[in-house]
Amino acid sequence: MSRISALFDNPARNTAVFGGALLLLGLLLLGFTEHADRLRAMGEDALGGFVLTGAAAVPGPAADGMLVLAVGAPDVKVPASDAQFGVATAAPALLRKVEMFQWNETRFGGTRNYGQDWFDHPIDSSAFGNPSGHANSGAFPITAARFDSPDVRVGGFKLAPALVRMIDGPSPFTPDLAHLPPNMAATFQAHDGTLVTSANLAHPQVGDLRISWTRIAPTELTVFARDQDGTLVPANDPSGAPIAQVLLGRQSLTDVLTDAPQPPRFKWARRVLAVLLAWAGAAMLLPRARRRDRVLALAAAAVPLALLAAAFWFDVRMAACAALVVVAVLAAACAAWRWRA
Repeated sequence: MSRISALFDNPARNTAVFGGALLLLGLLLLGFTEHADRLRAMGEDALGGFVLTGAAAVPGPAADGMLVLAVGAPDVKVPASDAQFGVATAAPALLRKVEMFQWNETRFGGTRNYGQDWFDHPIDSSAFGNPSGHANSGAFPITAARFDSPDVRVGGFKLAPALVRMIDGPSPFTPDLAHLPPNMAATFQAHDGTLVTSANLAHPQVGDLRISWTRIAPTELTVFARDQDGTLVPANDPSGAPIAQVLLGRQSLTDVLTDAPQPPRFKWARRVLAVLLAWAGAAMLLPRARRRDRVLALAAAAVPLALLAAAFWFDVRMAACAALVVVAVLAAACAAWRWRA
């Protein structure tokens, strides 16, 4: 007990130990912060640039050429339109589905059965085991198609056509079929939100067509792409691999890029705290006569802090590394000058 109490009875030693602990704590805090930020920078380099998110993800000169994570409700400036039938909707995309009433062959054991139904693709009746009396019409005279809006915006950014095509998630849609073009009105008649060529709606014939529509109208979208003068366009990483994504709903950057390192939280506050801890520790390590020289203590603390940070940024951000080395040299010179003064 006497030896332990003797250790604490030496104020100079206690001050030095506490000062060394504060300096070490500041260095550790800075080291963890710079390590996490270094991983974030390497992740950005792998993507091909810094990613603008949140309030920073807005159109303007600062966003031009940058990777952007735009989130929000799609703003459709021009409706998606199927001009052939005069059908339009204020949604990013309109999907036309075409079906034909056809024969279909099914097999159960050695028995072949034939039935009629609506199918969205041509069925080759020549391949039937018994094609006689079960002939289909062949190719569809009208094909299924997707019609994208030429002007869809998310978060103020206009989406390039390639990104609009990436929007998915069809939902039911009942179009207004009261104003068909004359040529289509002569062939089709409306029935339960669809168009059919059947003369008898209750008994369609082989070869009759049925056309219906769905639309893609998500309430919110998350778009990860590169800004090009206010338009988001597909982006590639430095290796040329595509990285652009269009997702339904509100997603964070970690949802979009699950493997991307994230920046450390409160990194600048942590850096300031590391400087303050090291500053206080350096002051305690100085001789008693010089502890009131705050400039000397700060310069002495800045040397190891700057060199540690420079080591983390070496070969990742060489300009930052060089600047930190210059800070360390200047801090060392300042400390030497104050010591002699």
